[in-house]
Amino acid sequence: MYSRLRDMFKDGGSLRDTYDIVSFYYDDKEEGREAFYSLYGGLFYMGIILSIVFIFATVLIIYYKQISEGYEDCMRFEIMKKVGMTGREIRKNINSQLLLVFFIPLVFAACHLIFAFPVIRELLLMFNINNVPLFVVTALISFAVFGIFYVIVYRITSNAYYNIVSKAKE
Repeated sequence: MYSRLRDMFKDGGSLRDTYDIVSFYYDDKEEGREAFYSLYGGLFYMGIILSIVFIFATVLIIYYKQISEGYEDCMRFEIMKKVGMTGREIRKNINSQLLLVFFIPLVFAACHLIFAFPVIRELLLMFNINNVPLFVVTALISFAVFGIFYVIVYRITSNAYYNIVSKAKE
């Protein structure tokens, strides 16, 4: 079957032309189950591992960037304290600054997902998956999990940033 697909693409055929003929037939039910689990299980495992790596990379990059900016901003907050800003006002200023830095990427990620939907759908069709509602629900759940990680890191970073700035004042 793969050689037939390869020959079709050599002749200028497109994937869209092959949707109706891309299917898997097995004489043995166990052989079909094994092929199914090996293909989709491998993709599922790879997706989970890559998701974890990307989430941790994103979290660490944002956390350390904000912490380094906290050390750079110590003098600015020292000046704010000297001009008469209270600790609560400084905390509010820090939260608004971090909210912007943390959650603008989530907005852009949502826009990116919306515009990438046609390409992702084509990739899913290559694996004979044509369940658009399932993809939408999965994308929303993934986005929510990513958002939860962002909120957790935001809280940790906000507290660390405030501690850095407040220790510099003392």
